[in-house]
Formats: sequence, structure tokens, C-alpha cells
Amino acid sequence: MSAPRIPNHKPSFPIFATREEAEAYSDKTGDAYYEICYWLEGQLNLCLATLGDVYTNSPPTKRSGHLQNGSVRQRLCLEGFRDETLQAIMKTCQCYASEDTAHAFTMRAALAALNLELGHRGISFEVAIRDVEQTKLLLGWLSDWVESGLHFLVHQSWYDCPDTFSPDTEISHLSNLGFVERHLKNLPARDKARFHGLLDRAATKHGETRLWSQVGKVMHDPQPRTWTHPEVDTMVIGLWPLVVRYNWTYADLLKVMDKLLPQPRADEERKYPLDSVESLKVHSRSVCGLAKRTKGRTAKGMPDGWPIAEKLFTAMGK
Repeated sequence: MSAPRIPNHKPSFPIFATREEAEAYSDKTGDAYYEICYWLEGQLNLCLATLGDVYTNSPPTKRSGHLQNGSVRQRLCLEGFRDETLQAIMKTCQCYASEDTAHAFTMRAALAALNLELGHRGISFEVAIRDVEQTKLLLGWLSDWVESGLHFLVHQSWYDCPDTFSPDTEISHLSNLGFVERHLKNLPARDKARFHGLLDRAATKHGETRLWSQVGKVMHDPQPRTWTHPEVDTMVIGLWPLVVRYNWTYADLLKVMDKLLPQPRADEERKYPLDSVESLKVHSRSVCGLAKRTKGRTAKGMPDGWPIAEKLFTAMGK
């Protein structure tokens, strides 16, 4: 896989039905960019499916340890890839983030978080990716931020549209189509085209069956679950790469969240799950499915990496 040549004025991002189509396009243009993008989107789709399976097949209390466990790293930073391939993947990720498609939004957010982290460490992204070892390191860090973003999408969907997590794969698929159609006007043109292809195939298969009504049912009323602590979940899931990278304790995480979230009134105390370290630990594990694997030492003041969290969640500040 050769390094991609990114044109100054890219054509509309093509839709490929198969890997062979992507390879043929790359051969025709002499540019591996879209071939790598096709591979990248496939890997991210598989990661999303893996996360969805965890939510579908495990009750909340059994998810701990199965989320943000390096699944994106395992797919994007494969052992045995040549150095120039890893550098091509990193360069593609950087350029793919400017595309107008759903996964690119996740990649864009992940790169923004990575750049904040690099700035905190005094590392230049452009300089770092010229070095193979630094590229490997950055691709791993980027993968962690991507996984955090994908995890949040699945977690949010768990509340927004429960039927998409049905153990019946046909109901789950048709529910996903109905939920996407509900928000179709917000999708970029490329994703709309891909959606209509999926909808047409589903209509051919299920159009004459009772199952087909599932699409319309979810489109009009997805019957969302009650989401009790959305701000807390958003922050725990979004900050988890920092928890792992800087080995924060739950006490460190609580201090950071206490700084970022609005303070209670003078006559109030913090409510669950921010009323104690133990409450946050239980909530992180049982609701967000996240558990620390290493023992840390609580910082006396704010933990290392705190400024990154502050910049990431400025919009949620006081």
C-alpha cells in the first residue's frame, strides 16, 4: 500500500460496493487514498458492530472491561504492517477527517482531541508523523480517541432507539434503517446515497413481510429509554482515553468532572453519581461499561492531562 497522494481539489467521495472497486479506482487514478479510506471505513464499521454486540448481548453490569479496550487499535495498528503503510494510514486519517461523511465526523473529533493532547505534551503533529516510531505512537493514541467517539455513539443510541439493539438481527437492522430515516435530512449527500441503497435492498427482502413495518414504527417513534445522567456519561466516555493514558484514579476523574460541570447551588450537594468516588466508580463500570485496569496514585492537585480535559469540554463548563 503506497502513500496516498491527496489532491488539492478532491472529487466527490465515491461509494464503493466492494474492495475490488476501491482497488480498481486507485489503480486508475494512481492514488491509494480512496482505497485506504474504503479499508478504514470497513474497520470502523466492524468496531461499531463489536460495540453494538456488547450492548445487545450483555446487561449493563456485565459490559465492564469490554468497552474502550483497544479494539480500534487492534484494527488500525496491525502487527506486520510495513512502516510506510502505517504512515499512509495516518496521513489518510488526517485527510479523511475533512470528508463529508459520518465516520469522518468521528475522525475529525478524534484528531481534534489528539492535537490538544499533543499540544499539552509539546509535540508537533506534522513533525511527529515524519518519524515512523512517532507515527505508530500517534496512530495508537488516535485510535483510542476514535474508540471513545464510537463508544459514545453506541451508548447514546442505546437510549435513543432501544429496538436497534434487539437480539433479532432483522429487527435490529430494520430499526436502524428507520432511525436513520428519521434523521435523514441531517446526513451528508454521500451517506444519504448509501442509506437509500441499504433501504432498497431491505425493501426487496422484507417489503412484503410483517417485519417491514418496523422501519416506519421506529421512524415515527423510536420509544427512547430514559437517560438519567447524559452529561456524566458523555464526560466519562469522552475522557476515558485520558484516564487510561495518564493513569487517573477515580478520585482524579471526579476532581476533573467537578471542575468542568456546573457547581451545585450553595444549599445543595453533588448528587449521584458525583457524590463520591465510589459512586462514580460504580457508575463508570455499571452504566458506561468502563473499568480501570491499572492502579494509579491520586494527584494532590489536578491530575496530569487536566488542561486537555478542560479544553475538550469547554462547552460543558460553568
